[in-house]
Amino acid sequence: MIADLTAVEAALRDEIQRDPDVVAAPMADLFAAGGKRLRPALVLLSAKCGRYDLERLMPAAMAVELTHAATLVHDDVIDRSAVRRGRPTIAASLGDEPAIVIGDFYFAKAYEHAARTGSTEVVGMLARTVMEICAGEVRQQALRFDYRPDVDEYMQRIEAKTATLLAACCDIGSVLAGLPAAQRSALHVYGRLLGLAFQIADDVLDYLGSLGEIGKPIGHDIAEGFATLPLMLAREDAHVAQRLDSVLSGGRKLSTQEAREVVEVVRGSGAPQQAIERAREYASAARKQLDAIDPGEARDALAALTDYVVSRKL
Repeated sequence: MIADLTAVEAALRDEIQRDPDVVAAPMADLFAAGGKRLRPALVLLSAKCGRYDLERLMPAAMAVELTHAATLVHDDVIDRSAVRRGRPTIAASLGDEPAIVIGDFYFAKAYEHAARTGSTEVVGMLARTVMEICAGEVRQQALRFDYRPDVDEYMQRIEAKTATLLAACCDIGSVLAGLPAAQRSALHVYGRLLGLAFQIADDVLDYLGSLGEIGKPIGHDIAEGFATLPLMLAREDAHVAQRLDSVLSGGRKLSTQEAREVVEVVRGSGAPQQAIERAREYASAARKQLDAIDPGEARDALAALTDYVVSRKL
């Protein structure tokens, strides 16, 4: 499996090199900065549970990673992010307009690769996923600088932001492998729950990590006006909520100092640890879905991912 993922990585880099330099160079730089390649791994591992055909799976695995990369490029424009994976973002280097077009180019390329699987179902899955991601982004922007959304709203947000693509990766691998409906359903739910656990853990890292660990400034989300689960849980303590409200009132962008103050208050509240426990609960629920999958290397690897997503750099 590692060899196949390495082959996907090499194919992605080769494919990008053949693109026009004006779009290829910045995207190649993003890929050179690394990445977990979790999404193509989910395509391959889900397919490994059934009829595994790497030649057909390769364009699908490339499609989901190109989709993910394109969303990152657009996210950095929307969030005005200066740093991604420890490097300047495409938007910071080239400007918002070129970054948007580069993202569009690689969304189109992702659909092209999805079509190479020969499955209209795969193309449809990917298209619906991107539509859900986009709709979720619009909803998130509507809540910018609202520091008191409830947890249900947050869960809907991260479902669209992260979980929907991970579930689609499992769906795509499953359909290309010809898995029966019950196993396809179990893997879809697994991917969704894994995505929720992954994003909650990522949001905890935004409070507890370091720039070197997560490749972006700590407290980036709150600095950009977005409340995440650690902040929401911290506010459940009345005394902590009072301290936070003195900074967060007014529905406005925070200063650098104010964002740092919020991070320190949340860190000291114990809320990040509560949030990571929730992530572990989702990861455990994802692992239980694998009971529907036949024992073997693929199921073991999928189970190991449920531990990885909540333990990385924590």
